[in-house]
Amino acid sequence: MTLLESIRSYFPGRSIEVRNLSEQLQTTRNNLELFQERMADLELGLEDVGWIRLLAESDREFSRGGLGEIIRRSRYMFLKNPLINRAVTLQSFYVWGQGVTVTCDDEAGQEAIDAFLDDPKNRAELTSHQARTLKEQTLQVAGNLFFVFFPDQRTGGVRVRSIPADEIQDIICNPEDSKDPWFYKRSWSQATTAGGNPGPKSAYYPDLMADREKLRGVTFSNGQVLEYPVYHVKVGGLDDMRFGVPETYQALDWAKAYKDTLEDDATRSRGLAKFIWNLTTKGGSKAIAAAKTKLATTQSTSTYETNPPPVVGSTFIGQEGVKMDPVKIAGAMPPPDHARPMKLMVCAATGMPETFFGDASVGSLATAKSLDRPTELKFIDRQELWKSVLQEILGYVVQVKTKSTERVKIDVSFPPILEHDIDATVSSWVKAATLDGKAPAGTVDRDTLSRALLSALGAQNIDEIMEKIAAEEEERAAAEDAAMAAQGQQAAPESVGILPWPEDTTAEPATESADTESMMIEAVRELRAKLETL
Repeated sequence: MTLLESIRSYFPGRSIEVRNLSEQLQTTRNNLELFQERMADLELGLEDVGWIRLLAESDREFSRGGLGEIIRRSRYMFLKNPLINRAVTLQSFYVWGQGVTVTCDDEAGQEAIDAFLDDPKNRAELTSHQARTLKEQTLQVAGNLFFVFFPDQRTGGVRVRSIPADEIQDIICNPEDSKDPWFYKRSWSQATTAGGNPGPKSAYYPDLMADREKLRGVTFSNGQVLEYPVYHVKVGGLDDMRFGVPETYQALDWAKAYKDTLEDDATRSRGLAKFIWNLTTKGGSKAIAAAKTKLATTQSTSTYETNPPPVVGSTFIGQEGVKMDPVKIAGAMPPPDHARPMKLMVCAATGMPETFFGDASVGSLATAKSLDRPTELKFIDRQELWKSVLQEILGYVVQVKTKSTERVKIDVSFPPILEHDIDATVSSWVKAATLDGKAPAGTVDRDTLSRALLSALGAQNIDEIMEKIAAEEEERAAAEDAAMAAQGQQAAPESVGILPWPEDTTAEPATESADTESMMIEAVRELRAKLETL
């Protein structure tokens, strides 16, 4: 029995009042639907204006839906807008364009790292040059990276994958310490069977740095707890925010405004180009029709063309009273640089100089050969971030492989951001190693000095070069020792490293300084020749 039938059964004979109540109920329903539509319009308006909706109970962080909308718009603008794309891709080039070198002071740890870096599956996700560059771009556009690790307890190998930022719906932290994340809640759709309809799934992943033994046994009612740890990298947000914010967020509005302004200028130019000449004639409508016929062209390819279009330099001849002038558009177009302030706002938001966006008029020889200090520090700061990320990830890889809880020292080094003069760089290292012209002072060991020179030369495979040259040095030293032993002479001191080093430390400082520096320059030349043959 419906509500209306129930009312009629209780009030027999009062059909008119029941009808009125029914009409009032229907009116109320219509008003409620209209009110809900209006509220939806208001929320949509808020999103269009600010792109955000804050949580009702907090003003410190975006709602998950609002952050998802910002990430979607940021991705769209990266793919569509040249200014956003240029800023993001240029930073990824400066950060990863010259590669990276990873070394470990533990032999077993180095083997585990090499196996992880060389795994084809890991190269597709993180360890290849292309994968690292794409991860840097994703970090800028999405503000978050979620790496998930799948350790193989049998072999000790680790495989890495990443979870899309829009699938992580919540981060559960230690109730007593908001800087101690415990679990990441992931919600996604996955086909249950081959060709079946996707079904919603939910799971919780432990944080890589959390004490997983302490959290063992924790359960959730709306999803299972998996054993695969997650490492979260965030940028763009504030210290007390659990999720990062796209670094392009501040530039989106201005990049769109700049695009819209240029589109308006193009539309205005096309509109003004519709009329090039202004013809004035006497004689009324007949004279206008005659001029129209005279100026019309058939655009025919026939050899019998009777009214071909005018060519460049043609002359218009008209009778008295007919005047033909070009349409004057002076003042109809805004100044050429009227949109520049909008582009400068994009520069300020992305931290990039204006020269990076194709405006050579504001550049100079200095800007062409170097970076301004803030931009250089911006790229160095991002490299330092990736150093810590790689050290944490590779530290976990070594622990899984060696089954040890002790942390090993992992060095991650990037080549210099700027290309400095090689001779000046070598001279600086000589001064540091010899205390400005004196005998080798032990301030820099030969291995470190060798790596620094290879890095200055732009070598990408420093470890391989060091191993190859060290092997050549050992073979040469062994051959020299054997030859000297055959002659009954004392073996020469063992030579280690790739750089010649003066043996007589009692020589005159000035002469020794010249010899040391000349030998160092010669070593650099030899290294360059070796680089070309490798």
